[in-house]
Amino acid sequence: MTAARPARTRLATLPTPLVAAPRLAQLLGTGPLYIKRDDLTGFAIGGNKARPLEFLVAAAVTDRADTLVTGGGPGSNFCAAVAAAALWAGLRCELVLAGQPPSPPGPALSLALSWGATVHWTGSAERESVDDQLPRAAAALSSSGHRPYLIPRGGATGLGAIGYALAAFELQEQLAAIGVAAGRVVVAVGSGGTLAGLVAGNVLLGRPWTLVGGSVSRPVEDVAPRVLALARECARLIAGAGVLDHGVGGTAPSMGRTAPGGTAEPTPGDVVVVDARGPGHGLPSPEGLAAAEQAMRTEGLMVDPAYTAKALSLVPRYADGGDMVFWHTGGLLDAVAAAAGARP
Repeated sequence: MTAARPARTRLATLPTPLVAAPRLAQLLGTGPLYIKRDDLTGFAIGGNKARPLEFLVAAAVTDRADTLVTGGGPGSNFCAAVAAAALWAGLRCELVLAGQPPSPPGPALSLALSWGATVHWTGSAERESVDDQLPRAAAALSSSGHRPYLIPRGGATGLGAIGYALAAFELQEQLAAIGVAAGRVVVAVGSGGTLAGLVAGNVLLGRPWTLVGGSVSRPVEDVAPRVLALARECARLIAGAGVLDHGVGGTAPSMGRTAPGGTAEPTPGDVVVVDARGPGHGLPSPEGLAAAEQAMRTEGLMVDPAYTAKALSLVPRYADGGDMVFWHTGGLLDAVAAAAGARP
């Protein structure tokens, strides 16, 4: 017996492009470098947020929810994407945000409000205050007759991570089509869902890559076990569903099989996380600022200085002369805000 296949709502325009970045590779002194352009997922400037939301929104609709509830910081791009997805799906959206209302609001918050989100403020700048208040917000909605669907900060759940497990198959097909066998894939890590999904997908593919996650907001000792737990949850959901159509084309993989590289259960060795925080969460690092300038100058590639660029700065450190992929996760709103001298 297999579990029901997870429902999916198509939000992203897939597959996203995989493009060579020869000028950037030459400047950084790496081997061939490719950029996986998930900044171009095509849904509400949401970048990598679109892939997990395909499964989370579908689950909410399946549960007959009428309200999406999530939270984060005042400049959370995930919260803005949830507000957009709620509007698209005909649902209400309630956000629990850390701290006090900024004046003026940054671009992500402005978009969330324009898309109809109701915002509650925790009064504490600590992000953990959101985790405390999210269940209360959902309970208050339930008591008033609503049907909330609660999404953790960043959408970091095993279900949401399926979006990036399937993205791993998407990348594998694209690399195979151009005859490239990339050895390493570098990606930014915030709440951990993106890397967790890629880890699960990499394991199911037989571990063709070494995944390197640059933690931009949390200590490595907190992030690595979190990513591993999410990857295992994701892999269990996929295996329980039997064969899941990954929506890329070609033959759908048998998600219940043992991966060719060994066990289909992610292990601690499958999760490589390094510290890329620099001066702290939401703050640009000198290395990230340099990487952002280099990406724009060589490839016309826009990356935000406080998240994506920090991970991009890791590419030279982990280059081994072979083919390498940098996974661009988005953050374009923050890049524009930074250029304008505004707060995210």
